Amino acid sequence: MIHLHLTAIVLAVVLFIVTLLSYMKNPSAENKGGKITHMILRVVYLLVLFSGLMIYVQNMDVISALGSHMMYGIKVLCGLFSIVLMEMALVKTRKNGMRGMWLIITIVLIIATFILGATLPLGTMAFN
Repeated sequence: MIHLHLTAIVLAVVLFIVTLLSYMKNPSAENKGGKITHMILRVVYLLVLFSGLMIYVQNMDVISALGSHMMYGIKVLCGLFSIVLMEMALVKTRKNGMRGMWLIITIVLIIATFILGATLPLGTMAFN
């Protein structure tokens, strides 16, 4: 399940970048390619959320034994806020142009979420 989650996260970030660049190039309503990639990205968001929830539920005993419920709660909130900000960045870019600060906040939160997930006990960097 972790491989599905990581694959979905990478796919979401790649699709986010592709859709953002498409909307920056042509923010008009005639941008069919941007709309299609945006809809695919929304499905990938659901896959990220579902796989993350399944990882959390399957490893509840390990998380309880390690006493790291709060850190996983913070990771879940960061992940949710990352998805919300990614969606908000795309919609604002399509409507009236994205302000630079919101895009920077989105990118910083995505990186922070990834680092937090990688350093938690179930993360990939914890096994080194």
